[in-house]
Formats: sequence, C-alpha cells, structure tokens
Amino acid sequence: MFREKGSVWMGRRFVGEVDGYYVEAQVFDEPSTYGIAFGRISRLDVYPDRSSGFRSRIACYERGWDGGPPQDRRIRRVVEKTVEHFDRKQVDWAVEEKRYRESRE
Repeated sequence: MFREKGSVWMGRRFVGEVDGYYVEAQVFDEPSTYGIAFGRISRLDVYPDRSSGFRSRIACYERGWDGGPPQDRRIRRVVEKTVEHFDRKQVDWAVEEKRYRESRE
C-alpha cells in the first residue's frame, strides 16, 4: 500500500495508493497532538491520481485540516485506511471536526 519515499526535515515520507487515490504522508515515530486522530501522521495529501498536480489536491492535513476535514465519504475512507495502516487506530470524525473548528477561533 505504501512505500517510503525518504526522510523529510522531520519524520519519514511515504507515498502510496489507497482505493485508487494517490496519497502522500509524513509520519513520525511517536504520536502527537498535531497528528490526525492524535497519531503519527502530521501531514497528509490526497490526490485523484499520481500524475495530478499540487492544485488538484482533494484533502490536505498539515498539523490540521486545510479547509476542514473531507466531507466526501470516499476520501474519508482513504484517510481512515491510511491512519489504520500507520497508527492501527480509527478516526473519530466528530473529534476532527471539533479540532478544526477550534483551530479557526
């Protein structure tokens, strides 16, 4: 599902395909309050496919949701599978929505 693409300034970068979508994730060794579901993924980008450019991002998480958590359940499922893969946990979307709202205040 994922392969390591090398290190970034901190953490490790992984790329892969989930349910036909291209995913890039920055993953740390330890969970963080900045991570999705308070886990190890501090950055996540979801694209329609590997050849899509930066502007065609469908979902973006960088220590918080850019524009809010995804509303499309297909994209949510991609995020859930990615979090399950790296953190062995589930995403509580109500908590993610609350975190996003609080970050906007």
